[in-house]
Amino acid sequence: MIKRILGTITGILLAFNVFAGSATFDFTDPSGVSNLSFDMTAPVESISGSADGISGSIDFDPAKPEATNGTISVATSSLMVPKGKMRDHIMGSMWMDAKKYPEMTFKLSGVSGLKAAGDGVFKGQANGTMTVKGVAKELNTEVTIKHLVGKLGAKLPGKKGDLLVVSGTLIVNRDAFNINAGQKLDKVANDIHIGLNFIGYSEN
Repeated sequence: MIKRILGTITGILLAFNVFAGSATFDFTDPSGVSNLSFDMTAPVESISGSADGISGSIDFDPAKPEATNGTISVATSSLMVPKGKMRDHIMGSMWMDAKKYPEMTFKLSGVSGLKAAGDGVFKGQANGTMTVKGVAKELNTEVTIKHLVGKLGAKLPGKKGDLLVVSGTLIVNRDAFNINAGQKLDKVANDIHIGLNFIGYSEN
C-alpha cells in the first residue's frame, strides 16, 4: 500500500514538473523589437525591406523543445521598403494585396533535429505551414530558439517571467504564393530571402 501511495505521489510530482515547465509566450512585442527582414536580388534591381507587425503565440517547454508549437503572424501592412511608390505597388492586388490578405502566418507544428547549443539555446529545423495571400505551403527552416529564464524584467521593468527568442533565415519563392507570379523578374527577384528575429514573453 505504501509503495502504491509513493508511486502515485511520484507520478503527480512528475506531471506537475512537466506542466510547470511549459509556458505560452506572447509574440505581440510591445517594444517593437521583433522584426522580419527580406532581400530580393534581381538582375536589374535589388530590393530590401522589413516588417515589424508581429503577433501570435508559441507554446514552449524546455524539457520538450521538439514539441514547440504555435502560430506567428505578420501584418502585411507593416511591410516597409525605402521608396514610398514601391511600397504602394507592393500593397496592391497584383503583389501582396494587403486589403484582402491583411496577414501572413506561419503555423509551427514542431522542431526536429534539435541540438543544445548552450544554456537555454536550441538549434533545429522548424516544421510547419506558411500561408501568404491565401496560399498555404509546407515549410521547413533552420531556427535558433533561446529560452531566457527570468529575463522579462530586463525588457519590461517590473515584470517577472521568461523571454523566448526565435531567429532564423529562409528562402521562399514568390511564384509559389502567387505574388505577381512570373512578372517583373528583371526587377523583382523570384527568390525572397527572409530573416526572422522574433521575441516572445511569458509572465509568471
